[in-house]
Amino acid sequence: MSQLLSQIILPAVLAFIMLAMGLGLSPRHFSAVLRAPAMPLLGLVLQLLLLPALALVVIAILGLDGPTAAGLFLLSLCPGGATSNLFAYLANGQVALSIALTAISSLLVPFTLPLLFGLYLAQSGSDATALQLPIGPTINQLLIVTFVPVLVGMAIRHWASAWADRLEPWSKRLGTGLMLIVVLGLIVTNWPLLQDPIKALAVLMLSCTAMLLSGWIAFRASRDAAIARTLAVEVGIQNAGTALLVAISLMHQPALAVVPLIYGVLMNVPGFGFVAWVRYRDGRASAVSAT
Repeated sequence: MSQLLSQIILPAVLAFIMLAMGLGLSPRHFSAVLRAPAMPLLGLVLQLLLLPALALVVIAILGLDGPTAAGLFLLSLCPGGATSNLFAYLANGQVALSIALTAISSLLVPFTLPLLFGLYLAQSGSDATALQLPIGPTINQLLIVTFVPVLVGMAIRHWASAWADRLEPWSKRLGTGLMLIVVLGLIVTNWPLLQDPIKALAVLMLSCTAMLLSGWIAFRASRDAAIARTLAVEVGIQNAGTALLVAISLMHQPALAVVPLIYGVLMNVPGFGFVAWVRYRDGRASAVSAT
């Protein structure tokens, strides 16, 4: 059952989620980025450079090593997901910017993740020598599971927009529900590996610091609260399914998947905490302006 879950069901569910994302995308999402590229480019820099750097800081502070450290760094290389788009909406951010960043990072990750994670493993010393990333097969698998489904979804949106409009809402809900089931199944099958509070602390530290720091940088750069909230969520909420795919389906290392599994559950804590904080701030601002 564990092999069926990791080798067949997980890749299929992740591909379905990427297809659902593609159903909601059209060239206008990317043309908007090209017309005003500064903030999307900043978001990608924060996603692709700042987040892995923060992961290395958390690894150093907590003294993590082996699969725990590698799992946290792997997670930091993943793109945002549909959950980040939801939190951007709830936090009164710019949803179109969030969707565009999620899409672009998802299209880049088949190339960036294998290279950066392979470099990390090569530089990690003896604790990571047992972890070998097959870079060629990883790129191919990520292309098949993430890149191609997004393009297929966009093609359906372009050639059959009415059908895409009907499919998109329920496909996103179904994909989210299926991924939740997969995560729960992986938690059950790997429960003995999950009982470590240090791992929970690591994922919370990474998510919270990523949100706070990226939001602060984005606000300093744009002076726009909606953009700052969007980048905070996009950098702080990752697609743990991609990390699970690499760890379990490609590398066959359940221990490497422990941190992404914990993250898949705990990422909602800083996410909803951030939403509650910004809504409280907005409520206070509205009350002050009304007096």
